[in-house]
Formats: sequence, structure tokens, C-alpha cells
Amino acid sequence: MVSSGASYEAIGSTAGKYNASPTSAILRYDLTTSKSKQTTWSAELGGSLDFGVGQVESKTKYDITKSTTRGKTVSNTINVPAKRYGYTTPKIERRKFTIEKWQDTARCGARFLGNVGTLGGITAYPFFSECTAKSACTPKP
Repeated sequence: MVSSGASYEAIGSTAGKYNASPTSAILRYDLTTSKSKQTTWSAELGGSLDFGVGQVESKTKYDITKSTTRGKTVSNTINVPAKRYGYTTPKIERRKFTIEKWQDTARCGARFLGNVGTLGGITAYPFFSECTAKSACTPKP
């Protein structure tokens, strides 16, 4: 199995507030998701979405979420320093996994038979990007 790095996709709008207090404050954001997302499966040698999810979960540290729903309320709290803005965006984290098929050979080797498929798995949901700054900022990643 081959895995690529993470990518992030917004599932709701960015929310932010200014902390006018002379001390830091914990700001809570309740956001409603505006998009639904699905784990994707692209078969090459066969298999199904459930097969791909099972392979990834059994051979990696990741749990895969098959889909997210639109209209769900998610909450996040961030510590915003005095006289600063704090912003947050709800997202998903997605990773690409290529599931390979190998065959043992008579001489204790291995022969690559091809890729069973590619899973675009949702590995974190919800995931929150945050930023704090003296002026408006864009949450990353």
C-alpha cells in the first residue's frame, strides 16, 4: 500500500471574532456544515469501496469515514490573545491510498500484479483550521 500526504477540503464557512478584551479569551464557534463529502474508490483490478476501506484500516493507523453530511452543527474553541482576531474553518482531511496486489513466487520473492484500486479516504472529520492575528487572517491548512 502506498499513501500520499494529506489534503484539506472546507465543509463550511469560515467564522471569526475580534477579542476586544485586555486578556486572552477562549472563543467558541458553532458552525453548520454546508457541504457533504464522500470517500472515493477507483477500481483498477477490482474490489469495492468497502474492500478498500478494510485494507486501509487493517494496515495503517487511519480510520476512514465513508461520508459526511451537510447541515451538521460542529463546534470548535480556540484561545484568542487580547486585541486579536480568531478565525476557524471546518474541514475534512483526505489521504490517497493506492492498494497494490502482490503474489509470492516459488523462490520466496514477490511479483507485483498491479494496483487493486485507489482510495481517497476521509481520515479526519471534522478537522478545524485556525488562525489568530492582529488583522483578518485565513485559517490554514
